[in-house]
Parts: sequence; C-alpha cells; structure tokens
Amino acid sequence: MLNKISQLYRLSNLKLHYPKGFAKIFKIPHHATTSDIVQLIKQEEESFQNVKITMGDKDMTDQQLPFIDLVLHNTPSINIDDVNFSYELDLNGCAPYYMNSELETAFGQLEIPYFDSLVIARFHELMVQQLNPNKQSHSPIEIENAIQKALAKFAEENATTSQFWQLQQTVLQNLDQVIVYYEKIVAEVTDEATKQGHKLLKQLIVFALIQYFFLLYLTYGIYDWGVSEPISYLLAQVMETVALFYFIKKGRAFKQTHLFKNKFDKTFYELINKKTNSTYFMKDLEFAKLKADLIQAKIVYGTTSI
Repeated sequence: MLNKISQLYRLSNLKLHYPKGFAKIFKIPHHATTSDIVQLIKQEEESFQNVKITMGDKDMTDQQLPFIDLVLHNTPSINIDDVNFSYELDLNGCAPYYMNSELETAFGQLEIPYFDSLVIARFHELMVQQLNPNKQSHSPIEIENAIQKALAKFAEENATTSQFWQLQQTVLQNLDQVIVYYEKIVAEVTDEATKQGHKLLKQLIVFALIQYFFLLYLTYGIYDWGVSEPISYLLAQVMETVALFYFIKKGRAFKQTHLFKNKFDKTFYELINKKTNSTYFMKDLEFAKLKADLIQAKIVYGTTSI
C-alpha cells in the first residue's frame, strides 16, 4: 500500500525540445493542469511571451484540464511564440508517451477506438440479426453459423463503395497532398543547401588557385625560390593548423566531403526551420508517410478480405 501511495505522488518528466537543438526536463505532478504547465514554462524561460497548449486550432490552456490525462488520451501541442515545440512525457516508471508529430491530432480520430469500435459494433449487430431472437441461449453451431453469415454480410458492406472506405480514401488523398507539399519544401531546401555547399567548395578552390599564382608570381616574377620557399612553408603550416583545429572541433578530417556535408546540414535545417516555423518538420514528413502506408494497408485489407 505504501508503495502504491508513493507512486501516486511520483513526479513525471516533461522533456521539452528547443529549436536550438537542446532540451529541458520539467518535473511535473500528476495532477498538474494545462494552466500549471504554461506557468511552469514561463517561470523557467522569462523570454517566452506567448505559451499555449492547443488541440488542433483550439486553445486548451485556460480550461484547467489535467495535462497528463490530456496527453495520454489525446495529442496536444505546446506552442511557444507561434512555434510548435516537440516534447516527450515520461511517467517515471511507466512507458513514456512520445508526441511525435503535429499531424497526430488531425488523424487521431481514424485510429482506435473510434472507427474500430464502429466496426466491432456493426459486426455484433449483424451477428445478432442472424440469431433467433426468441431463444435465450444458442448452441456453438448456431453461433458459428451466425458468425459466418455476419462475416459475409460485413464483407459486402465493406466494399469499395461503402461510406467508411470512401472516407479513408478521401483521407489518404488529402494526406498524399500533404506529403507532396512537404516533399516540395524539402526539395527546394535541398537544392538551396546543395548550392551553398558547392559555393563553399568553389571558394576553397579559388583560394587554392590564388595561393598557387601568388607563389608562382613571387618565384618567377619578383624573387626566386629561396624567398618563396619559406613563404610556402608558412602557408602550409597555416593550413595544417586549420585542419588540426577543424579535427579537434568536429572530430573528422579536413576533407571536401566533410566540409560540404557540414555546410549542407547547417543550411538545410536553418532553411527548414525558417520556411516551416516548426522544430519537428522532418518527423512530420516521416509520420505522414507512415500514416499513408497504414491507411493504404487498411483500405487494401478491409476491401479485399472477409
């Protein structure tokens, strides 16, 4: 009993991910409301002006709802100064709940328990219709026959023309449009990041050519190799120092491939955050693709199997 009481008052961990790549962990009691969470975040970060907890387009901040219960049964978002902050909620001993995507709320109604409960309820209704209403009990053979007839009837209703699967098709079409829009943004950002990476490499090539012609001019235009050799040695030492500093800071060799990748990654994520105003855009795209595959599988299975 004492162990159960201690678990009841155990604090949960709210891990809030910041756009700059780090996260903070907030200790919250199980009875904390949405308003309490907002106040806790504001107290920690005085620079935050507008902190809201939303469900879709609805502001849940002032409704005094239990935050943990809201997270476990729904998918609220934490919006800070018009930016959606991703977060993780660990119940400290229970399985953590991951808020993986902004799209979770929009498609949550297609998952358990809503539509699955409708399917179960309709199947139960069809099975009851196959049984004799005047009897209080039924034999196993009667129940088996009723199940088979209900399955056949259920399969007929779940043809491609049914309202349920038409809705799923509509959702899949809308989701495909979202994926196309997201991938268009990714393609545009990828092109720009690639250009910036190539620009950096071109600048390095130009620098190397300038250095080459500078030494050539010193050797054959003004002085001789006796003067140019110490200068070339000093330039080589400078490049060695830069390469060593780069290795210490980045943990990798000073190579063109690494320089390009660093420039590409930095530009890519800066442009993604700027265009989408979200810290979780790539997760949203991954989530949308997985959700589309799931709905497609449901449609294929539901319209072809008994």
